[in-house]
Amino acid sequence: MKKLLMLVIALIVPIFAAAAETKALSDAEIVGIVLAVNQAEINGGILAQSTSSHPDVKAFGHRLTEEHNDSTSQFNDWANKTNITPQSSSISDTLKADGEKYLEKLRKLNGILFDLDYVNHEVESHQQVLDLWDGKLIPSAKNEELKHLLSLRRASLAGHFEQAKLIKTSLGRKK
Repeated sequence: MKKLLMLVIALIVPIFAAAAETKALSDAEIVGIVLAVNQAEINGGILAQSTSSHPDVKAFGHRLTEEHNDSTSQFNDWANKTNITPQSSSISDTLKADGEKYLEKLRKLNGILFDLDYVNHEVESHQQVLDLWDGKLIPSAKNEELKHLLSLRRASLAGHFEQAKLIKTSLGRKK
């Protein structure tokens, strides 16, 4: 009987986990996720500007800092206008923790090792964020203005992704 109970629990737990994973996000949670993404990119961009010795990496860090600051302002303005308070979620909490952990690692690097690691991370993280935008954030948004704002910011994220890929390729070549 105990083995049967353990088997039932083993089968049910993944179902609940999957249900939690596919649960639609509230608009407040979506804004919380966007703000977490923005803060991670701002922190990384500031570090790239001060640490990198490569002009393209410094410029990219500057671009990310500026555009993610703008995004933060836009989403905060929308939240204030609609009287929505951004909320944390398991996704935003994970993004924040992963961002801090990555920054700690990055702070220990310099020179070409910093540049390569930073740009490689930006390629990977922007792909993940685009997947999150397309698979979770835009489909979950209930407010049409929020959905539109997410779509506009998605274009910017795609531009960051493409630029990061170009810089990653150029870092492998001698100039």
